[in-house]
Amino acid sequence: MRILTSKRLMVPFISLVLIFGLCVSSLMAQQKFKIAGKTTAAYTVREVVEVGDTEGHSLYLLKNEGFNESTGEHKFMDGVETVWFGIADYIKGNGSHTVYTKMSLNDNVVYSKAEGKTTTTLSPEGKPVTTFEGSLTFTKGTGKYKNIQGSGTYKGKLVSSVIIVNEWEGEYFIKQ
Repeated sequence: MRILTSKRLMVPFISLVLIFGLCVSSLMAQQKFKIAGKTTAAYTVREVVEVGDTEGHSLYLLKNEGFNESTGEHKFMDGVETVWFGIADYIKGNGSHTVYTKMSLNDNVVYSKAEGKTTTTLSPEGKPVTTFEGSLTFTKGTGKYKNIQGSGTYKGKLVSSVIIVNEWEGEYFIKQ
């Protein structure tokens, strides 16, 4: 009888261990990582079309290429190549933009979509000062970033007529 009772207790015990193990592995797979970076890029395509309905209303098709430097505690895509593909709707340098970004190093690629606003003001010397900010969402990954999920924010500026510096931060996890 004692052996039969032990066997009856063993099945629920093993079931609980398996359930606990699945929960822990699921939580580990969903571990979130705080990340940050600084991207420096240059325009390689910058097509502008004047709309004509309002003074200074222009549509832009943009492509930037550069490199990302990880600045957070958790290294993320450090030293990788970045390519930004963007569209913008500006009136006198102010308006909305949408950017699709690809960060890649070998088989590890992360894609994101960013949406935000661009603001252009004049410096005391009368030169345009262009800044931008917005939010981003990771849309796809390959390699160790397959099934990436997450989001973040960014702020940047045009430091010359062709060079952009963008600082960003966010959080991601790998969906299982």
